[in-house]
Amino acid sequence: MKKTIRILVSYPAMAVMLVLYAAAMAAATFVESKYGTPAARHWVYDNWLFYLLQALLVVNFIGVAARQRLLRQRKWATLVFHYAFAVILLGAFVTHLTGREGIMHIREGESSDALLDPANPAEVLETLPFSVELTDFRLVRYPGSHSPSSFESDVVVRREGHPDRRENIYMNNVLHVGAYRLYQSSYDPDELGTVLSVNRDRTGTFITYFGYVLLMGGMILSLFHKHSRFRTLARMLGRKSTAAAAALLLFGGWQGAAAQQRVDTLTLSELEANARRQMEQIEREHAEAALRDAESEREAAGLPAEMPEGVEPEPSQRRTIDRRREKKMAGLYAAETAVSPETAAAFGRLMVQSREGRIEPVDTYAAKLLRKIYRGDRYEGLNPDQVLIGIVTQPQIWSRIPMIDVGSEALLRKTGIDEEQAESGCLAFIDVLDDEGNYIFADEVEAVYAKPVRERNKYDKELLKLDEKINIINALFAGQMLAIFPHDGTLDNNDAWYSPGDDLSVFAGQDSMFVSKIFPWFATESVKSIESGDWSVPVEIAGMIATYQNAKAKTYHIDRDRIEAEMLYNRLNLFKWAGFFYMGFGLLLILALIFRMVDPSKGWRIAVGVLTGVIAVVFLGQTFGVGLRWYIAGRPPVSNAYESMIFVAWATAVAGLAFGRRSRMTMALAAFLSGVLMFVSTLNWMDPEITPLVPVLKSPWLLVHVAAITGSYGFFGIGFLLGLISLLIMACKTARNAGRLDAQIRELTVINEMALTVGLVLLTAGTFLGAVWANESWGRYWGWDPKETWALITMIVYAFILHARFVPALRRGGDYLFGLMTVVGLGAVLMTFFGVNYYLSGMHSYGADSAPPALYAIWVVYGIAAAIAVLAWRKRNLSGRE
Repeated sequence: MKKTIRILVSYPAMAVMLVLYAAAMAAATFVESKYGTPAARHWVYDNWLFYLLQALLVVNFIGVAARQRLLRQRKWATLVFHYAFAVILLGAFVTHLTGREGIMHIREGESSDALLDPANPAEVLETLPFSVELTDFRLVRYPGSHSPSSFESDVVVRREGHPDRRENIYMNNVLHVGAYRLYQSSYDPDELGTVLSVNRDRTGTFITYFGYVLLMGGMILSLFHKHSRFRTLARMLGRKSTAAAAALLLFGGWQGAAAQQRVDTLTLSELEANARRQMEQIEREHAEAALRDAESEREAAGLPAEMPEGVEPEPSQRRTIDRRREKKMAGLYAAETAVSPETAAAFGRLMVQSREGRIEPVDTYAAKLLRKIYRGDRYEGLNPDQVLIGIVTQPQIWSRIPMIDVGSEALLRKTGIDEEQAESGCLAFIDVLDDEGNYIFADEVEAVYAKPVRERNKYDKELLKLDEKINIINALFAGQMLAIFPHDGTLDNNDAWYSPGDDLSVFAGQDSMFVSKIFPWFATESVKSIESGDWSVPVEIAGMIATYQNAKAKTYHIDRDRIEAEMLYNRLNLFKWAGFFYMGFGLLLILALIFRMVDPSKGWRIAVGVLTGVIAVVFLGQTFGVGLRWYIAGRPPVSNAYESMIFVAWATAVAGLAFGRRSRMTMALAAFLSGVLMFVSTLNWMDPEITPLVPVLKSPWLLVHVAAITGSYGFFGIGFLLGLISLLIMACKTARNAGRLDAQIRELTVINEMALTVGLVLLTAGTFLGAVWANESWGRYWGWDPKETWALITMIVYAFILHARFVPALRRGGDYLFGLMTVVGLGAVLMTFFGVNYYLSGMHSYGADSAPPALYAIWVVYGIAAAIAVLAWRKRNLSGRE
């Protein structure tokens, strides 16, 4: 029995149980994605074996702390950490035994005291000792959109022996009634009823929160107490030399919407007439070249240069030739008649209401539309504002320009376009219309929408993306989707703004005259300016629209400073350039470190110092970009995939600078990794749009929770690179240099362990602060959502890596095994950051079943890492003399 207990409270037993715990949770997330949440709870989370494993972990944490005599050795950080996790698991168990959770569904004017089963709302779990009457429910949307900004319930709480209480419940604002807490959860589709989450868990919450407090204390001690492992590593590092040999070997290794039956392309008649007349003028000017092109096209189509008398080409051949010629002439016209950059900038400073309800500069809106339609930041030298103005004012021309990016070759071929255009991967609007103007994909789109989402294949998804782009272009051709005219606020229209092509009859008097005439006037004067070269009138008209916006936007204060800041942000493109500079100067710093080792002259020391300073300047620019986006959005930039990637890149740079004084190599690697992350963020599969927050994210918890977690990813990324370099150095060992290189590997391992420690502290803090946020928002601090589950798995993975030295079998693996584990460990981070978002389901998933192809590069990186690991394994024990 004693032997069994000794085994149970040992580090090897802890390692085995942590692996089982992580594996069970990982399996549960895939079960949930495939079979649903009830299956995952039945087979894993609510299984008695899973509870037993958690209980054994509690016994192990307490037993190891006692057996290792942590109190006597004054290892306060380790002691507090162990007891904190034991208390947290104990709190979760108490919650399971004594907690109560359900919902209340109440219609306006009615009251209820029934606690309902969330899985089966028809089943009453218990009668509550109080009743709640719903006097009013309000769903507040972002102006001009269907996106909810907030939803809240005005209620009256009646409790025997207590006076009635009138309260307001909304997201992140909890109502306490005795031992119960009521949270705003959902609402009825007709917006006349509310769904409240109800939770009773005083004891479990108190124990768990106490565990969180202990955990925070343990994290502080682990970084700052003089007897902590982190401080010991810092002292060890202070006695070591720089990692110049690592740089040399690293360099050496590197050298080796619903379907439409018919699409209408017409807008305002005078704009179309102008476009047609001027296109004819351009066509006459280029007639000679066009004739030569037509003759070449006839020959390419298998037709003689001159058709015999009485012989006509096949209709399909004639249509292909005519459309090819139209597209070429349209491209010439669009380039020669684009508005001037100054006019485009003046128009870009106007405000527009997006479909999500955000009031933003036209400059931002135009760039967003161009990225979605064309997947580029410019089109044939034209900036987004010039393109948008051209599309809206000259639909007859831009409908013939191939600028609609298509991700499926099969879709391209179905339109009958020529081979050259098919290779470009783009369609023109007219390519999706038949000779009668019917939308050729209408029936297919309708059939795809009728399919369940899980049954849609890649072709179906690409078709829906194309359909969305076609509908956007069609709306712009009709003068819609450019909501630049605010109403004076007297309408009950959710403060929607109007486009030039919308029904403008809601405006009266002078306002009606202004909004109906000003945009056609702007378009007409732009045409005149093309001929005269004087763009002062269109710029002045744009100023008139801006004045109108300032006067009529009653519910939205147009902050010109914020507009100019957003225009500056768009122009500078700081994150793109910072990414290039980080990668370039990071590699140059590695090169300088190499030459400094070979030739430790003053020149190379100066070069290293200069490059370090340049990287620091790039970091300041990156930080300015993060701050500028924060100012523009009015919230921390951490709410979507793009912003998270930017923040991880920034945190990686911070991590590199933090260790830069002790190891320039770490700083160089961090700069390079930060650059790679920022480069990835600029790829077209990540949308840099600034979007309004969903209601649950409107909380001060957002910044601390997300910043801590994404910040930890930067340190884990540094650990990955340091581990990979250690393996690469190991693979380069010979009997002659083994002694020297082993010392360098040891130094990198020390830095690596410090980086992982900081990362684990941040991840742990972020995860459990998120749990507190969840408990304060909807009444539960843990719900086994895939994102939070994989965050916990990542914590366990890195806790396992940092505790491996206590397991004799793993300790014998030495620096090789530690480096290998840090490389493999990043896989848990990648699964948390990307895998959950794109491969699993859950409330944190925003791209399920639509993983971008760029993610497959991860497998290539790990393939290379595996090859390096094999080579390093063969030489891991090699020793010799210098």
